[in-house]
Amino acid sequence: MVGNKATATAVKLARVQVASAFPVTPQTTITEYLSDMVANGELDAEFVNVEGELSSQVVVQAASRVGARTFVCTSGPGQLYMHHPMHQTSDNRLPVVMATVHRGNKGMMPDHTDLMSQLWTGWMQFYVEHNQEALDTCLMAYKIAEDERVRLPLVFGYDGYVLSYTAEPVEIPDQDEVDDWLPPYKAMPSILPDEVLPENLGGGSGGGDPQERWKKHHEAIVNAKDVIIEVNESYGKTFGHSYGNGLIEEYRTEDAEAVLVAMGSLTGTARAAIDRLQDDGLNVGLVKLKCFLPFPKEDFQKIGKKVGAIGMIDRNVCLGHGGAAYTQIRNAIYDLEERPSVLEFYAGMGGKEVRVDDVYKVGEKTLKAAKSGGVSTSTEWV
Repeated sequence: MVGNKATATAVKLARVQVASAFPVTPQTTITEYLSDMVANGELDAEFVNVEGELSSQVVVQAASRVGARTFVCTSGPGQLYMHHPMHQTSDNRLPVVMATVHRGNKGMMPDHTDLMSQLWTGWMQFYVEHNQEALDTCLMAYKIAEDERVRLPLVFGYDGYVLSYTAEPVEIPDQDEVDDWLPPYKAMPSILPDEVLPENLGGGSGGGDPQERWKKHHEAIVNAKDVIIEVNESYGKTFGHSYGNGLIEEYRTEDAEAVLVAMGSLTGTARAAIDRLQDDGLNVGLVKLKCFLPFPKEDFQKIGKKVGAIGMIDRNVCLGHGGAAYTQIRNAIYDLEERPSVLEFYAGMGGKEVRVDDVYKVGEKTLKAAKSGGVSTSTEWV
């Protein structure tokens, strides 16, 4: 099945009760699949048609507040239009799950700038490699977001066209097994955690600390790593699919002198390049960055102690600043006594094709930096 159908199938398996979306390419067929499922009785849910993405986010906010399991989806400019209410969804600690089918901000083709533009909205962010992972991650997302230790919204993204409209083999878990693993959502007694006191919610007007809600929100995202790891392991034992430790997934990194880091569908291309590099005697490994928020800082610190260089392949750029993941990796390893080189490679922007040969060359350059000694940095457009 195509990626959008894999996502819609996961929504059905999760027994979502309220879904809302406005069709936008390349997300559109998710709304069509869900509408059909509701109309023909496959999915017992309300699918709310709206006039735009801002409204779709507000609909699932309201439904989540009163105890419904919810789903929303978008792409590109729709993601940007949804920006404002996304802040309130996370601030109110609502476990909404969203799929973002990547479409760049400078055209119709995919890159990660749509979802990366939402880094400050307070949502957990995952990036998936293939259609099986889209289905699996959607189901895991509910288990993570609804955990009482987390209670935060979660968005998972996958590359438009590359996955959304491309068919791949997907194993569909049995509904009864999903029901046992993912019980119905139990609404919390309050829309905010008990430890956030009412006097701290009015911008300081009540005499409390206006920063308290920011502090608690930040801590909740950071502390969600343990739950993510637990859920990934549990899902693997139950359904046979897991993805590294749930935060990152390493590929052929044993005794590697350098590693490349990739996100989304580019990871599949990178795997083939790593195989060629190692066949040619070049000891370069691969790290798939699955969970971007919370960022797996500790994992990259462990990796940074073992290799001489890290080459980050970013499918995004914060203009005038740099790639989001590249910046986070450099921040993560800053406190290491001996730091590896960190190289930045921009690739796949605006849907530009990235070939195995391209990633092979990235691997060669990263390995060269590892062997050169000292700490070096570079930036290159692939």
